[in-house]
Amino acid sequence: MNMASIIEESVNVLEVKYLSKRFTNKQVLSDISFSIKKGSIFALIGPNGAGKTTTIKCILDAISKDGGEINIFGEPFKPLLKKQIAVVSEDRRVFRNFTANDYEKLWSTLYENWDRRTYETLMSRYNFDLSQKVQEYSIGMKTLFFVILAISSGAQLLILDEPTQHLDPTTRFEIMGLIKSVSNEGRTILISSHEIFELEEYATDFAIIKSGVVIYADSIDEAKEKHRVIGKGENFLSGTAIGIVGDELLVKVSEEAKEIGRYPKFNDIVVGYLNSRT
Repeated sequence: MNMASIIEESVNVLEVKYLSKRFTNKQVLSDISFSIKKGSIFALIGPNGAGKTTTIKCILDAISKDGGEINIFGEPFKPLLKKQIAVVSEDRRVFRNFTANDYEKLWSTLYENWDRRTYETLMSRYNFDLSQKVQEYSIGMKTLFFVILAISSGAQLLILDEPTQHLDPTTRFEIMGLIKSVSNEGRTILISSHEIFELEEYATDFAIIKSGVVIYADSIDEAKEKHRVIGKGENFLSGTAIGIVGDELLVKVSEEAKEIGRYPKFNDIVVGYLNSRT
């Protein structure tokens, strides 16, 4: 079976089951589980040190896992899969003395579906100097440059760590639009980000990591249907109290209790779960 048919037939592009990782005497990940459907924009959310970056490194086989199972396009990671995965890492590490032109030559060789037209259009729109060394770009320009490379790669799975970090508001909005357009093409995006207000605008699914454990995973639309935010002193007959959101309470409600409180925003759900005792 060739790679194209594997991608087409896979319901879940990425599956992480019971992933665990320990560094010396510290348990960093414990039974991390989530799955990502084809064409979705999946947000991995959590505070610093929660285990998001370690999870991504395990997915990419950059570090070895201690336990669990990771399948990409329906199979365990292997070097051949790299042709269908494009990554923007958190450290924005660059090849020394490489210019944008050098990167274009490299990426167009690595990715068989390299989209030269998209690359050239975006590099022109943001006025990049193609002959300048990428190491000399500002932090924001490095972020933008690597996101452009990932989008232009033609890869079926994009893994983006803080893809709007250090960008101005207008560019952030445009990048969110580009990510949505990639999803509309049937490609799949995994995003690690702290920007929960932004994520509500373009993500479709999510998992919340706290202290190395996934405490809640769902689609954003389904999560909003299943929860309500109630005011201080307001009673609810059935449901589960999750956590404090400001001076209100996030509640996971039953069907008969959906008339209470107000519908939550995405940030209400994230904050409520991070404030839970789970």
